[in-house]
Amino acid sequence: MKKFQIAKLLIALLILGIILAGCSNDGANNEANSEGDVEWPHNTTTLILPFDAGGSLDSMMRVIAQQLEEELDTKIQIDNRPGAATQVGTTVFQNGKDDGSVIFGGTQLYLSASILLQDADYDIDDFSMVNIEQFDPITITVHKNSPFETFEELIEYAEENPGELSYSTVSGGPLHLTGVLLEEELGIEFKPVFYDGGGEMRNALLGEHVDFMIGNALGDSAIEDNIKVLSVASEEKMDLWPDAEPINDVLANYDVEVPLVGSVRFLATHDSFKENNPELFELLTEAYQNVFESEEYQDYIKSNNAQEVSEFRGPEESDELNHSLHDLLDEYKDKLKEE
Repeated sequence: MKKFQIAKLLIALLILGIILAGCSNDGANNEANSEGDVEWPHNTTTLILPFDAGGSLDSMMRVIAQQLEEELDTKIQIDNRPGAATQVGTTVFQNGKDDGSVIFGGTQLYLSASILLQDADYDIDDFSMVNIEQFDPITITVHKNSPFETFEELIEYAEENPGELSYSTVSGGPLHLTGVLLEEELGIEFKPVFYDGGGEMRNALLGEHVDFMIGNALGDSAIEDNIKVLSVASEEKMDLWPDAEPINDVLANYDVEVPLVGSVRFLATHDSFKENNPELFELLTEAYQNVFESEEYQDYIKSNNAQEVSEFRGPEESDELNHSLHDLLDEYKDKLKEE
C-alpha cells in the first residue's frame, strides 16, 4: 500500500513538473512572441516632403524610403507638397493621421520659420524627430565667371556698393538668416532674391541672374563644375570644398562672427504617435538605423560625398538639436521679418 502511495506521489510530482515546465516554456514563448510581434501595421505609409522632387531632401529621402520598405514590410509613397517655404507640406502632414501611416521628411530652419515667421497652425513640439541625418553647412557661392575669388573681396565690394550685390535664397531659413546676420554684423547691405527651393535658387546662380548664392556645402556639389565656393559655415575646412575658408575665420578679420547653421534634414513623426505608440516609434527608429548603417546606404552616402554631413543621431539628440535651432531662429526672427 505504501509503495502504491509513493508511486502515486511520484507520478503526481512528475505531472506537476511537466505542467510547470510547460508553463515556463509558454511564458518564454509568449515573451519572445510579444517581442517579435511588434510589426509595422500599415501596408502603405505616406512620406510627405514639403519640397519639389529632385532637391537634396527629396533625393536623400527616396533612398531611405526604398530601404525602409524592406525593413518595415510596407509600401512607402512619396508625396511632394511644396509651397509657402514648406508650410503647405508641413500642414498637410500635421493634418494627417497620427498613427504612423503618415510620416514627414523636413528641413530646419524652414520648419521653425513657418512657425515663427508665418504663424503656422502647428508648433515645434508637435514633431518628434526619428533622426536628423544631415547638417549641411551654408556656403557663400559664386558663379565660376564671377570676378570674386575670395569672400573678403565680395565683402569689400559690398562695403563700397551698398545694396548692389544680389543673392539667391529661400525666405526664412538658414540661408536667409545668414544673409541678414552678415548685413547686420558687417554693416553692409545685400539684395536678397527669394525662391521656393534649392533647385530654383541654384538655377538663378547658374543663369547669372544673381551675383552670389548663400547655398549649402552638399547641395552645391550638384553644380560644382560651374561655381566657386568662397566660404563655408564650418569650424574647419571641409574635404568637400577644400579651398573654401571657414566663414568665421574670414569674419574674424572684421571682429565679428555668425552662428554656424545649415540645412538640417530629418525624418519625423507626429509627437502624439511617439507618445501613444512607443513600440512602433522604436521600431521605426531601429529600421532607420539599420538602413543608415547598411553597406548599401553607406555606399550611397560616399557616392554623393555626403560623409561629412551625415550622421545617425537618434531621437533624443535629434530632438535637442531641433529645439536648439528653433531657439536660434526665435532669437533673430524680428530681423528676418524686417525683410
